Amino acid sequence: MLKQKEHNAMSEQDKSGYDLDPMAVMRVASAYWDSSILHVANSLDVFTKLSQQGPATAEEMAERCGVDARGIEMILMGCICLGFLEKKDGKFRNTPLAETFLVEGSPRNQRGIVSMFKDWVLPWSRLEEAVRTGQPVVEKQHDHGEEATRTYIMGMLHRGIPQAQLLAEEVPLQGRKKMLDVGGGPGIFSIIMCQKNPGLKAAVLDLPQTLRVTRDIIKDWGAEEMVETIEGSYMDEGYGEGYDVVLTSSMISQEGPDIVKHILRESFKAMESGGIILIQEQFLDDEKTGPMLPVQVGLNQLIHTPAGRAYSAKEVADFAREIGFVDLEYRPLPDPSPFTLITGIKP
Repeated sequence: MLKQKEHNAMSEQDKSGYDLDPMAVMRVASAYWDSSILHVANSLDVFTKLSQQGPATAEEMAERCGVDARGIEMILMGCICLGFLEKKDGKFRNTPLAETFLVEGSPRNQRGIVSMFKDWVLPWSRLEEAVRTGQPVVEKQHDHGEEATRTYIMGMLHRGIPQAQLLAEEVPLQGRKKMLDVGGGPGIFSIIMCQKNPGLKAAVLDLPQTLRVTRDIIKDWGAEEMVETIEGSYMDEGYGEGYDVVLTSSMISQEGPDIVKHILRESFKAMESGGIILIQEQFLDDEKTGPMLPVQVGLNQLIHTPAGRAYSAKEVADFAREIGFVDLEYRPLPDPSPFTLITGIKP
């Protein structure tokens, strides 16, 4: 009787979990297949060619791209499944999604950031090594030369345009005169914030190799009279003085707590009384249980940096309070933005 009861118990245990979806694991394990299809299509200029030269069959696209017909047909089919293409009368054409974000020359073109994520595929294949050692496993983009730096900064530009437009709407800066954009990269937040707030001038503080690209962007946007550049590092002592706005965006996660506090301290010193600090980042929730994107950003920093990580907004707000900022608040920005904004005032 005892053996029969044990057998019945084991049978029930063996059956547990049968109501779960086994493909849930497979979808995560194979998720890179989806992104690989997009990366190939983007690298071959599939979406730009379809936009500029019109719908085409797989054979015609093979000729346009100079590739194998069998291979490109499967890439095109994959792009249909991903929502980037559709097929009508035997010919492939862009969907509005691809036409908006994946065509060269589109005002909302995000091809640069897609290329940036492709460049991260090999580093991410070494994630386990980074987890085991706690050390970065690749050099930073800035250490790879001028071309890699330009690709990276242009990717950040295309990613940043819609976010900068949203931030300018969400944070009115009327009456503010002088903004410091710490580690501002492409400078797009400075450009758009100044355009939105007449009378506001901005300075982008970043490394010399970054600013060589930034100056081209400022010129392309016709913002030379509004936005200047300052060569330096946020690791330096002294960011200048007289600023009534300081912005940090997508950079806090690159550093450990000591450097984050240094950035906040130097920002505080550079500000006038009554100045506002804006800290925009993909933050974890207070319990550090998600969302997934800041977790992934933190892992990307583990791969690339000695001390970068994912922070909660509460953690960074507490750092800022420790430095001396008051009236600290944080809130998620409206969808589809993945960012949370911390604001604080220098008394």
